This record gives sequence, C-alpha cells and structure tokens, in this order.
Amino acid sequence: MKLLVTGGLGFIGSNFIRYYLEKSESDVEIINVDAMKYGSNPDNLKEIDGSNYNYTFVKGDISDYQLMSDLVKDVDAIVNFAAETHVDRSISGPEAFFKSNVLGVFTILEAIRKRNPEAIFVQVSTDEVYGDIVNGSFTENDALR
Repeated sequence: MKLLVTGGLGFIGSNFIRYYLEKSESDVEIINVDAMKYGSNPDNLKEIDGSNYNYTFVKGDISDYQLMSDLVKDVDAIVNFAAETHVDRSISGPEAFFKSNVLGVFTILEAIRKRNPEAIFVQVSTDEVYGDIVNGSFTENDALR
C-alpha cells in the first residue's frame, strides 16, 4: 500500500506514520508532505528517515495544487493531518487558517478528483469540530457544530 500523509511532522501525524510503518505486515510506502510550520518537528521521525522503511519526506504546502496533483496520482490513500491549530492563532491570523484548513483540503480533494479518483481520503480533525461538551465525551455519531 502506498500512502500520502500530510502534516506528518506534527504530533499526531508523526505517531501515525511511526505506528503504521512499525506495525504493518505488508509492504508499505509512505510519502509525508509537511510545510514545516510551528507545529512541525522533524525530530519526531528522525529514526524513520534514512532507515530501512520505505519513507519519503517532501517539504511542501497542501494548498499547492501542482504538488498535490503530482503526489496523489499514484497512491492508494491520503491521510490528511495538515492543519493550522490553536484558536488564539486563528483570531490573530485567520488567513493562514483559511489557506490550510479550507483551501488546502479543497486542493487535496480536487487533486484526487482529477488525478486519482479511486484513492481513499481520510480527513483527521480534533474534537473541537463538535463544540463544547457538558458531560461525558463525544462519539463519532454526534453532530458536528
């Protein structure tokens, strides 16, 4: 299986990559594209890069259509972890949030639609899409807000 992971140098994305490569029973190739912004940490995958794993890192932005079009064309699945986070940052700099969280996801989806419509797309998000919780916890069946 060939996977394109976006935002793979962040905390969750890098743990996904490490886990997937270490636990996979089949031949897996992972391409990790990350813009290397404030949430990225190359040290998260330093033991993977240059190892025996079939892993490639690409520095790039998910809102770059040409890049995403080239990267999605031969993959089986795309897992999108790339996002701007932190509410305070969204208030002080909403343009970056729009570029990544809206335009970036749209760009990925358009690239898939045009270059590889059979590919599986998985969008990863946070619990903030559900809004505030009063008691307990959310489930995948709860309404988004």
